Amino acid sequence: MPREDYERFKKIASEHLCQPYEIRTIDNDENHICPFIKIVDTRIKIIVTTAKEEVHSFAYIDVFPADGLPNSKIIRYFHVRLFLFKKAFFNLSVFEKNVKQNKKRKLPERLILSFCNRFNISKFFNKKKRARAGDKLLKKYSFHKKKYCSPQLWGQYKFKAVFPSEWFGDGASLPFEDIHVTAPSEYKKYLSGLYGADYMELPPEEKRTTHASEIIFINGESEDEKI
Repeated sequence: MPREDYERFKKIASEHLCQPYEIRTIDNDENHICPFIKIVDTRIKIIVTTAKEEVHSFAYIDVFPADGLPNSKIIRYFHVRLFLFKKAFFNLSVFEKNVKQNKKRKLPERLILSFCNRFNISKFFNKKKRARAGDKLLKKYSFHKKKYCSPQLWGQYKFKAVFPSEWFGDGASLPFEDIHVTAPSEYKKYLSGLYGADYMELPPEEKRTTHASEIIFINGESEDEKI
């Protein structure tokens, strides 16, 4: 979502969303561990146990801000590198709840992980300040005025999340269940760039995993079904 629309949406969403849907940000939810918006469905509780601390949340969709990037390839590279540096400090601020413990890592990463676990590193960082520092840098360039952009640098894809702005164009209308939604004009190029040319193929069964360790469907006040 272009930054201007994203900021407006963040201000007005709570007035227009109907239950069971709610907007969650680090400003309105102390337990929120992401620097971007999530729209949650409070009928479906999820429990994630991949980090050091267990995290309880609800089924969600992510809403990322789309920002512009410098036209110069060299300046763009250093701009993204600087943002990733700032993003690393945000990740440290939510380390115990957001960093996977069982992920395969190289030796330097394992040593850093061990150090962070030993000293409860997140207590030395304020997540709101770290998130604002990252956003301040991203807001420097307008999505509508630059030849390149990124709709989700806060995500996990780093330089793979950098695209020509013209790929978004006026948008393409695509069917989704019983409605039509607007996607980037060059949505196939976008998806291939982010997920690979085989993005429409199912991964092997052993790699078909979810973000949640446990999913609970809530019926009224009771939790009546678990997966």
